[in-house]
Amino acid sequence: MSIFDQAMHRSVQWQDWRWQQKNAIRDEPALRNACGGWGEATTAHIEHNLQDRKMQITPYYIDLIKRSLTTAEVMDHPLWRQVVPYWSEQVQGDYDGSSENWELNHEMKTPICQHKYDNRVILRTTNTCNAYCQFCFEALRTLQVGTDKANANTDSFKDSVEYIRGNPAIEEVILSGGDPLMLADRKLEEMLAALRGIRDDLLIRIHSRALSFNPFRVTDELVAMLEKYKVNAFGVHVCHPLELSADFAVAVKRIQGVVPIVFSNMPLLRGVNDDEATLHKLFIDLYRLGVKPYYLYHFMPFSPGASEYKASISQAIAIMDRLKRRVSNIALPEYVLPHAQGKFTVPLLDFEKPEDLPHFEVRDGQRTYRFRNWEGQWCSWQDAV
Repeated sequence: MSIFDQAMHRSVQWQDWRWQQKNAIRDEPALRNACGGWGEATTAHIEHNLQDRKMQITPYYIDLIKRSLTTAEVMDHPLWRQVVPYWSEQVQGDYDGSSENWELNHEMKTPICQHKYDNRVILRTTNTCNAYCQFCFEALRTLQVGTDKANANTDSFKDSVEYIRGNPAIEEVILSGGDPLMLADRKLEEMLAALRGIRDDLLIRIHSRALSFNPFRVTDELVAMLEKYKVNAFGVHVCHPLELSADFAVAVKRIQGVVPIVFSNMPLLRGVNDDEATLHKLFIDLYRLGVKPYYLYHFMPFSPGASEYKASISQAIAIMDRLKRRVSNIALPEYVLPHAQGKFTVPLLDFEKPEDLPHFEVRDGQRTYRFRNWEGQWCSWQDAV
């Protein structure tokens, strides 16, 4: 009997979030054993990619994969594809291991405090996650072995608090990472207490993927903390309907008891969720749980596996346009192209301002979109072939 099967027979241990993290899979042999094996080529690709990036998969997430596995190979499973760097090094596309999707130097007011949009800042509270998405938009912070990105420490957090305190135009602070719920309760409470101490009407938002990878992190202590410091919104990161398990639903319900707004952010990933039926089910199932589908992010070009995960913008527009007429508007997220210079909402067919539509040109068979960001600047985006 494997360690996973043994733990599931001892539910108290299985539902201990710390046990889940301690027993996460981090190497190819353990993963191959847990999943029932595969060919030498897949092993070689995984081991090659693990030379410079991390893999970490909780027993809970492995169990989700195994319980929903059909006769197809595990490499085609939409959850397995997210967390395993299985592709050949020849197809990594635009990712060069040094480019950054999000952070521009002038926006970083401290090593962990990013001020991009006028009224809000993001605090990168940690560089670690419950499990590692191999498409991570913050790959240089989370996936890269020996990252150069600063982790939050006492000085950087204190400087960030003072920056926020000195800028009354900042209405909201977003705790991100990595994953803020990787922090111990004591450390997370210190941060929330300091932020709430700035002023009572400061909006505090938390973004986390813990509910997908380790929903047992939502403990009584965590829920009490969210209530005590009046956290205003909680963003759950999800990719596929199979992640919306009974344990996920329980964790959502507990958070909803103390946090006024719970919403979801979702990346659009080729081979994972880039089809109408999957997105329809994801949006509606979230709606049933009382979670507002908020953003559907097109996959960013400067991330690992760019050519593996990047879907077609034109196909995505067509999918979202059909869903707009088949899914309740409250369940339909905003489809955006995320960009270092700011997000762009992609128009569907109901165009209000034709002059703001994304323009495109085709060179050597490659379509490139150009659009204006929130500051009126022109940005370029290379579409998938």
